[in-house]
Amino acid sequence: MKRTYVTTISLQGKGGLEKGIYQPDGFQLSKNIETSFPIIPIIGNTIGNVEDVKIIVLRTENEDVKDNYEAFLTELEELGISKENVTKISVEENQNKTVGLTMLVRILEEIPEDSLVYADITFGTKPMSAIILSAMNCIENLKDTEVEGIFYGELPRENGKSNWDKAKLYDLTAYKYLTDVIEQLKGFEVSEPIAALKTLLNM
Repeated sequence: MKRTYVTTISLQGKGGLEKGIYQPDGFQLSKNIETSFPIIPIIGNTIGNVEDVKIIVLRTENEDVKDNYEAFLTELEELGISKENVTKISVEENQNKTVGLTMLVRILEEIPEDSLVYADITFGTKPMSAIILSAMNCIENLKDTEVEGIFYGELPRENGKSNWDKAKLYDLTAYKYLTDVIEQLKGFEVSEPIAALKTLLNM
């Protein structure tokens, strides 16, 4: 199967992008690496055949963050992935409903059939993260794909400085699966769906 990765380039200004290790919280990575982009260790741990890899990148065309995109390409090259594997989706400054829905459909169009999909919602604006999450909730109903992971990297700041000792990588895939379970409960016409949901979640 193909492996598709959806991510967003950081909006940090020139020189603001940092590099360190995001420690997985609640899951394990067989190998972790120093990075500026939380999706990089996910790619490194799941890559398979490089020829079957597709990277979908949402990025603004602002010159201030051009270096961040170049840094991302460099980290991909270190994994053996060339820029030819990267599809760029430009993000407009105005992210109103029309623009957002257009981006959402572009993501859905670019994800290939017969694909395992991984997404990172760390960077970008909140609408951009919401758009990626929406795409992950939709894609399995539209194409022969499986959403394998949705991730978020947290880098706390203390006294104005990044604290890499506390940097975490969270797996948010359970929230996507939760939507699937709720749809199934609705189909079964369960009399008390929230109680059933709590039982399924061992709550």
